[in-house]
Amino acid sequence: MKKIKDNPLMQIFILLGTIVAIILFLILDSFVIAPKRITRRNETLSNLKIPRQMDGINMMFFSDLEYGTFLKESRLETFVNAVRNTSPDIIVFGGDLYENDAQPDEESAEILKAALKSMKAPLGKFAVLGDNDQRNDETKTAVRNILESSGFEILDNRSVLLHNMDSQSITLVGLDNGLNGMQDIPAAYSNVSSNSYVITVCHTPDTAGKVPADLTDYFLSGHSHGGQVYYIFGSTYTPAMATEYLRGKHNISDAFTLDITNGVGTAVSDERFLSNAEFVIYTLRSEAPLPTPVPSLTPEPSQETAAPAETPVSEETQQTPAETEAAETPAEQAPAETPAEQTTEETPPAETPVEEIPAEETPAEETPEAQPEQTPAETGGEEASDTTEEVNG
Repeated sequence: MKKIKDNPLMQIFILLGTIVAIILFLILDSFVIAPKRITRRNETLSNLKIPRQMDGINMMFFSDLEYGTFLKESRLETFVNAVRNTSPDIIVFGGDLYENDAQPDEESAEILKAALKSMKAPLGKFAVLGDNDQRNDETKTAVRNILESSGFEILDNRSVLLHNMDSQSITLVGLDNGLNGMQDIPAAYSNVSSNSYVITVCHTPDTAGKVPADLTDYFLSGHSHGGQVYYIFGSTYTPAMATEYLRGKHNISDAFTLDITNGVGTAVSDERFLSNAEFVIYTLRSEAPLPTPVPSLTPEPSQETAAPAETPVSEETQQTPAETEAAETPAEQAPAETPAEQTTEETPPAETPVEEIPAEETPAEETPEAQPEQTPAETGGEEASDTTEEVNG
């Protein structure tokens, strides 16, 4: 150690060796490790317009699979397994199923169908087409067939409502790419409501500056691979329609966010630096207020309303002695009960029999007995509530 400190040449040699080792490691990582390293980026979307029924829903977004030239079956399997482990509710594909130099054939089509079909999403799988998907009619037909056979609904300049077993929803708008597609923004937004939370997906990032800002809340895109090899002053991959917005997130017109994914595959060369291959999980969070509890229309029973339930028992209790006397002297009590039941408040029963009964007759003793029996009959009884994970290929 002392010899090294006293030897400047040795120190320079060690420093140069360290620098070379770092450079070699970065090259190795960029060309061998990074292209196969697929990461999961986690994002949260919070808004008042996201309904309570969509709170906690996970939407997985991926783009630029670029199958055929560099990304093949083994790397595809690694990606699909990583997606299945997240159990997304919604899946959205941002375009470019095949790499530009790869030609669709029957074998690759079957491999892609099996992989994409195994990716489950109970609330739906959706896709837009990229420029590679539409480079010619044969490729476009093959890509559409693969996606539709795998359960993906292709959004050609139109919108759909995303539900979670309820009438409340958010809106997903799909736009054709801005290079060789038949992009029609007015048609895509024709049925969009400003009251709905709107997520727009388009393969080309620069399209974000053309959509109506008042009808867009979040914009998903791909195409650029995040520059693929990104350094401080630029990148090695800057395709058309990704020159204004190349990578990362951008605030558009102070109205919505453009989020550009790095994609899954590679193009031109199989290398990545500071632009890891990725897929994104967006978790929806509702900021809508909880619904106000509706008061019950049925009032709680009070002591006064509870009393009538005891009235029949009270009447029976009071009538029991009368019934007992009636059982003992049926002949005498029978005529006294009849007027007591029929007498109204206008003609009190106590006065009528007193005036009509002669003094000579003994039934005068029955009058006091009839009055207690009339009292219950007249009264009616008593009243009563951002992280990133790495998946190695």
